[in-house]
Amino acid sequence: MPEFLLPFGPFHMVLLHLPIGALTAIWFVELLLEDKGDKHKNQAIGLLHLLLLLSCALTIALGLAYEDFGQYGDEIEEHELWGYIFGGGVFATYILYWINRKAGKLGTKFVYMLGLLATTIAMIITGHQGGELIHGKGFLFKPFQEDKRRVATPAPAPIVRPVPTERANSDEPMPEPNMQSMEPMTGEMMDSMQPMMDAPLPTPAPEPAASEAEPRIARFEATQAIFKRNCYKCHGATKQKGDYRLDSKHSINQGGKSKLAAIVPGKAEESELMYRMLLPRSDDDAMPPEEKDPVSAEDIDTVRQWIESGAYWPDEKERSTAPAEYVKVGDVTTDELIAQINTTGVKAEYNAWGDESVRVDLGVVEPGQLDTALKALEAFGSKLSWLDASHLELPEGFFQLLQQFSNLQRLHLDGSNVTDAQLEQLSQLPKLAYLNLYNTQISDQGAAALKNCANLQKVYLSATKVTTKGIRALKDSKPELTLVHR
Repeated sequence: MPEFLLPFGPFHMVLLHLPIGALTAIWFVELLLEDKGDKHKNQAIGLLHLLLLLSCALTIALGLAYEDFGQYGDEIEEHELWGYIFGGGVFATYILYWINRKAGKLGTKFVYMLGLLATTIAMIITGHQGGELIHGKGFLFKPFQEDKRRVATPAPAPIVRPVPTERANSDEPMPEPNMQSMEPMTGEMMDSMQPMMDAPLPTPAPEPAASEAEPRIARFEATQAIFKRNCYKCHGATKQKGDYRLDSKHSINQGGKSKLAAIVPGKAEESELMYRMLLPRSDDDAMPPEEKDPVSAEDIDTVRQWIESGAYWPDEKERSTAPAEYVKVGDVTTDELIAQINTTGVKAEYNAWGDESVRVDLGVVEPGQLDTALKALEAFGSKLSWLDASHLELPEGFFQLLQQFSNLQRLHLDGSNVTDAQLEQLSQLPKLAYLNLYNTQISDQGAAALKNCANLQKVYLSATKVTTKGIRALKDSKPELTLVHR
């Protein structure tokens, strides 16, 4: 992708209407304009085909430029694939049109019209998938569906039993809560409550009596960390699916297209955000969607506590003066390592609130700084749980370096120069669960090496040299493995 096109990526959203309009106009002229033997009809259709071809090519180019700008992840793969299919159909139809125009036979006319129909179907599929990326799954049919929001059972707050005074002052451990005292629940209720049921019962943290605002700021910061990690890519400054935005005080209380407020302070059961976070993962309205990483039960409960306590949103002055001791993530040594590697342009941060593991994005490293960044990366050791090395020319020793990260769970190598032989070294990573190899030169040999990765759960192999036979062999050796391959 030429560098000069990257700033124009957002214009993809405007330009995509041109090929749609051109294709629609071709159908109208072909079917409705009477052919009287003159050249006007052919000239009109020829010009429309040229407009369709040029606008489609530019739309695809700007779409690729917008892919990174819009912070889309793996969910864009299928839309991108169908965009290429549509583009190929447009080019083929353009050729078929000129063959038919020169030959003028019934057979060439039939083939041309068949190509035009196939291209139109590809356009509809591509457009629908693009719409779902912006507006959410099933957005076309939601107005005709029953309002599930009214019949869903909200999850109750976890039960926290009061501690008797005499026990509170002793070192004797608290007894386990009596779960038998809870009322029986239906299967539907259990499905919606599952993320909360999996979570341990929270123990309220002691709050300092000196200031009521300080613990509220701590809860706010904890919730924002969760939103940043799981929600901002789809509901932040760049993109707002369903017209929901969670990164500002004003917008978070507004209703999106559903007209239901994302947050109702003090009322988690009436907050659309909490409702969608508790939906079963397979539901079209679940947040985040099924193809993205789920929000942990602990993080869901943190968001619920913040809403129930009033969804306090401090101003910038309060946040800048809040005592540092209320942020309990990490340690001084890891803070220094993060600060050091970030000087190379790399983005490193703690993986979760209350989780001292670290995630690192090498893909945004500044030119000429990769070797320096990799040297700084060595020091993270078992702290590293997530590493993104997308679209990089990785040095020879990179995979040897990976052996030091015993707790690495997610590895992004999409668009990199990874080889089949290097994949064999990944079997030494005991906790590796997610691997993205999209758009690499990996073949069946590399796919076969993945069977030795003990805890691998999901692999992306689209746009590689792996064949259907290789996929089948890997699936047979690891039936529990989820493979994404086209």
